[in-house]
Amino acid sequence: MRSYVVFSSMGPDRPGLAKEFAEFFTARGINIERARGCVLGGEFGMIILTSGKTDDIERLIGDLDTLRQKTGLDVYVRKTKAPSHREVLPSIPYKLIATAIDRPGIIHQISRTFQQRGISIDDIATNVDNNPVTGANVFQMVCYFSLPPAVKILELKNDLNRISDEYNIDIRFDAVINK
Repeated sequence: MRSYVVFSSMGPDRPGLAKEFAEFFTARGINIERARGCVLGGEFGMIILTSGKTDDIERLIGDLDTLRQKTGLDVYVRKTKAPSHREVLPSIPYKLIATAIDRPGIIHQISRTFQQRGISIDDIATNVDNNPVTGANVFQMVCYFSLPPAVKILELKNDLNRISDEYNIDIRFDAVINK
């Protein structure tokens, strides 16, 4: 039987961490299904979906202290279901890009609008970069979301336009076939 486990890890960044995780999983017959990682400040954070034979997964979980000692990262584990078991309702996939001078509340306003309309965020990434020409901290959010058929596109556009006006955010979104 095949089992699935999500790993999350965080700790001081250094070269070779991704290799050490991949090596640890491979040596135990575990497959990396999906992974995300990035440096935040001086810390490296990663989340990984793995799969393997149930016995191999159990041995892997029992051997986590080895991974923690080898990498120096905090590692957390959660058993999960196969991605194919996720209930997916009919929807249209969309990509949203929001750009603005950075300030608190941008993510909150957009995600609150989505929640109020029953829209699920599938993937989100945000970043703040300093514009060397103007000196301004520029915020950007990229997210993919699933638009249920009951949500009227024009109503969502109107909601996002209100946020755009209030927070001076450039918000664009379009339907996508493939990410």
